[in-house]
Amino acid sequence: MRWTMKRRRTRMYEEQVRAAAWRVHLTLATRTTCSAGSAEPDSVVGATVEHSIHIEEALSGLLNVLGPNHPLTVLIFEANRACVDVCLLHESWATYCAEQAPPDASETVLALDREFPDPARVRAWNRYSTARHRTDALAERLAALEPHLAAVTGRDLSDRLLPGAA
Repeated sequence: MRWTMKRRRTRMYEEQVRAAAWRVHLTLATRTTCSAGSAEPDSVVGATVEHSIHIEEALSGLLNVLGPNHPLTVLIFEANRACVDVCLLHESWATYCAEQAPPDASETVLALDREFPDPARVRAWNRYSTARHRTDALAERLAALEPHLAAVTGRDLSDRLLPGAA
């Protein structure tokens, strides 16, 4: 009787890990443009700063599920730490974009300007060099993490080309 309870708890834990890994994997596939070859590198910096909050939330959720003894914990922790460094720039980025926007701009326009920024506007941001450095560090951590997430979820979402685009 005792072994069935332990097996049930183990299965539930594995399902929780898989679900949290899927959330991170999907967040990275839909919210990161770090490896997008066609995107302007400076626009990628602004978009990554904008999306960093969502990425950090997903990584923190996975860390909470994994616990300290899981083999992925160190990789997730390092990626999360790099993401938090980028998140610290989010408020400055949002303020800068709001200052640069037309006075009658709606909240939707402001959000789109932050998510899909003009490369010249990103380069003019006073925190650009810091953001560029932190975004590059985050991209390295996430690139190292993606194969491990693919192993846990059983799917590789790192290939972001649409069908028929190749």
